[in-house]
Amino acid sequence: MKCLFVVLVVAACAGVATAASASCMLAEEFFARHNVSADDSDEPGPVCAGHCCGRGREVRLQSALRGKAEESVAAATRPIAELLLATRRTLQEHLTALSHQSQNKTAVLFSQVYRSHATRAHAPLASLYNDIRTLLRSNAEHDVTSAEELGLPSPKDLAASTKKFFREVFPVAYQNVLRLDSKQFTPEYEACLKDAYDAVQPFGEVPQQLAQSLSKSLEAARALLQVLAVGAGALAASEQVLSSINEDCTVKLLKAGGCPRCQGFESSPCRSYCLNVARGCVGSLVAELDAPWAGYVEGVERLARVEADAALRALDARVSEAIMHALENHVILEKKVRQECGPPITLDNPSMTSPSPTPGSTRRDALRAPPPDTELLQFAATLATSKKLFGTLADRICDEPDFASEGNEHCWNGQSIGEYTKALVASASISDQKYNPEVTTGTAQDSRVAALGDRLRQARQLLVSHSWGGGAPAAEAFMQGDEAEDEGSGSGRSYTDDDAAYDAEGSGEEGSGVQDGAGKSFAGEETTYSAPPKTAGASVPRPLASIILGITVLSYLSYALT
Repeated sequence: MKCLFVVLVVAACAGVATAASASCMLAEEFFARHNVSADDSDEPGPVCAGHCCGRGREVRLQSALRGKAEESVAAATRPIAELLLATRRTLQEHLTALSHQSQNKTAVLFSQVYRSHATRAHAPLASLYNDIRTLLRSNAEHDVTSAEELGLPSPKDLAASTKKFFREVFPVAYQNVLRLDSKQFTPEYEACLKDAYDAVQPFGEVPQQLAQSLSKSLEAARALLQVLAVGAGALAASEQVLSSINEDCTVKLLKAGGCPRCQGFESSPCRSYCLNVARGCVGSLVAELDAPWAGYVEGVERLARVEADAALRALDARVSEAIMHALENHVILEKKVRQECGPPITLDNPSMTSPSPTPGSTRRDALRAPPPDTELLQFAATLATSKKLFGTLADRICDEPDFASEGNEHCWNGQSIGEYTKALVASASISDQKYNPEVTTGTAQDSRVAALGDRLRQARQLLVSHSWGGGAPAAEAFMQGDEAEDEGSGSGRSYTDDDAAYDAEGSGEEGSGVQDGAGKSFAGEETTYSAPPKTAGASVPRPLASIILGITVLSYLSYALT
């Protein structure tokens, strides 16, 4: 009888061992997926106390699940950071290329109007465009890491640069007004002309208008480029904060995601259980960035337009308008100059003759850098979906099957397979964690998070300071600006290929040098300024339908008028 009892006990134990072995076999796929091999220890782990995990396996599983949680939240932040940097790169490359094309076009205008004296305008022209590119050029790493970069004065004052450009060009323009093709002013007389620029105002209001539009639009572009880098830097820094999960929470992640497998259950944690652990241990680390990030996104959306594109496209037309003002008002201009500097004092310069056409000459054709509208539209749409990024970041962990099932019944509730009946904490905010049944210790805000929040608010404030405020929508504003150009704001009409053509040999009107003739075009030559080769950038995104409409209409009108 005793022997029979022993046999039955042995058989029962063997059955239990077989069942346990079978249940551990079901969990092996889970362990293999997390690259957690078996260990030789027969001693159960201290957290799960499961027969499928010895101490060594449990330690490795704990590390693997923590890495999985960090990877899950990083998968949400990294694409947005890459998107911001790619958009920044695309805008910067586009505006830089456009500036080179605009410089070419303006140089050709000078060769057509000033003929033999055009080369003397090269240096002022190059200086103006170099200042434009300096404004657009910035060190991406410095923008991301420097807390002092935002709000610093611009490296170039474009209003001052524009005034300097017109002041330097004035002697050339005045020689053209007097039709002194084979002569040149003495250095002393040129210096007097430059000194008299403010009093004479040879180009009317055009320089002031151009200075204002260039400065406003390019400063806004610079701010946007900086802020895109700041946003990417904030996301990268938040990833570092998220990697600082404390030891207590690392154990909680193991208990939620690993213990059911260590105990031989083929079941995931209940969803509310997972959410409580994730919100308390992961989400609370960066939840205080939710509001600053939402404000940052709204600020970027508000300024995510390329006003600088329109300003650069219009630059040569405004210069031609200034030239026409000087020509059309030559009588008044000569009178003012004589009052300030006396009659012209010149030197013979027979070498200064009109250049002959050379192969590869450049006409003032339409600029060939269309605004990247499609990418801007995609950018705005994608970025808008991330407004609640930090508030919902931890919940992404529970979208992983290893961390949560779909419901709260017949799942791992932290103790056994059953129903999870504890209350679900409302959010990942620090204030809500006192109601979290799975997190008993208080969560203190990381000082890095407070600094990042301030940085994002500062970026938003910079964007708002450069935005149009409550004015007309972007498309309407762009079209209004284009209509103003057509009407000829300032004091003269635009000097274009298809408008009144200028004859440098004279028109029969003393000192005018203007000859009306529809349909004529210029055949002047000029050295071109080549833009750096454009590198292939990642596909990026961009703004609202109304903005795209405005840019498209503006581009079309610019092409048509050129």
